[in-house]
Amino acid sequence: MTAEKGHKIYLFLILCFLLTVGLPSGSRSQATENQPVIQNQPVIHFSYAPTKVRKGDIWKVYLSVSDPGANMSKVYFRIEQGGGKRFNPSFMMLKKGMEQHFAGYFALHTSSADDGDEFSLELSVVDRKGSERVGLKFPFQIGGPSAKPLPPEMEKELNQRLGMINIDLNAPE
Repeated sequence: MTAEKGHKIYLFLILCFLLTVGLPSGSRSQATENQPVIQNQPVIHFSYAPTKVRKGDIWKVYLSVSDPGANMSKVYFRIEQGGGKRFNPSFMMLKKGMEQHFAGYFALHTSSADDGDEFSLELSVVDRKGSERVGLKFPFQIGGPSAKPLPPEMEKELNQRLGMINIDLNAPE
């Protein structure tokens, strides 16, 4: 085995370890940790968002959710800035076929925010009756390096845009 091939295998093993332990410099929602499986409740298979994003880049919130009862209908987005500033919420209706499972990312434009600004996104999956079924929080800050892409084996399912988070980070309520 050549030294270069051995080096690639070593890097691959480190990447697998990091994915098992958790992605670096990102925010996994607390709801994904030790989530009990409740009958007819949505199950979060994966959630991740970088904690820093360069101004002007698109911030991506990765999510994989399934609902055995196929009752999911909307995803709500609320953003709060440090100091208690709130922004007008946004929501996205799930397309036909996404009521039971969806996976991919939601995108937020960051060009209207300033370097150093800190925010927290609250994402909620809502059922047909309007009841919030899953709530997740993702803190993030404007400034820093661009987010690293997902590893190739995760991109197959998650590298599709589900929708936009239509919130202007320069226009609090």
